[in-house]
Amino acid sequence: MPDFFSLLSEYIEFFPLVAFLGLLLAGINLPVSEDLIIITGALVSHDEQSNIILILGSIYIGVIVSDFMVYWIGSKVRKGAAKTTFFIRVIPEKALDKMHYYLGRYGVFTFIICRFIPFGVRNTLFFSAGFFNLRFKLFVVYDIIAAMISVNTLFFLIYYFGEDIKRPIRIAGFILFVALFSAILSLIFRTIIKWRRKMNEGR
Repeated sequence: MPDFFSLLSEYIEFFPLVAFLGLLLAGINLPVSEDLIIITGALVSHDEQSNIILILGSIYIGVIVSDFMVYWIGSKVRKGAAKTTFFIRVIPEKALDKMHYYLGRYGVFTFIICRFIPFGVRNTLFFSAGFFNLRFKLFVVYDIIAAMISVNTLFFLIYYFGEDIKRPIRIAGFILFVALFSAILSLIFRTIIKWRRKMNEGR
């Protein structure tokens, strides 16, 4: 198997864009891991330290824009403008109600805690915030605070201990590349199918 990090180092100038796009795909519940993107970015930055600001900046922007997208989708579903959206089918009603309770009781601490929990918990939180009409200004403040804490914690832990953990996660990095490529192909394929259906319906 090729050395994933060596390959990334050769094309380091493209990694910020790849990270940003991958985080957007993660935001719409495609099989791309936000944590794995951050970890990969930290390890690449460890080897190519001159690119750390650009890589970390792209991760910040990708994470926050992705969160805003999910909030926006939740608000559209609440208004009835997107009743058939993908999220309403994959996020159970009980999970929404529970997240609404936590938001009302613990506020920003709910964001901070949920940002450290993978497997769809984050998207449930952001969708719930939009669905239950959490004020957007408040959402922005909560989300940025929580994102800065979680991203910086994971990124710099991996960055400072990069050499000790690089070998065990080389396979994970390779999986990230395959998952991202597959997710992009899946998105393109679905878009083409929807476009063809609309063209056929319009005839």
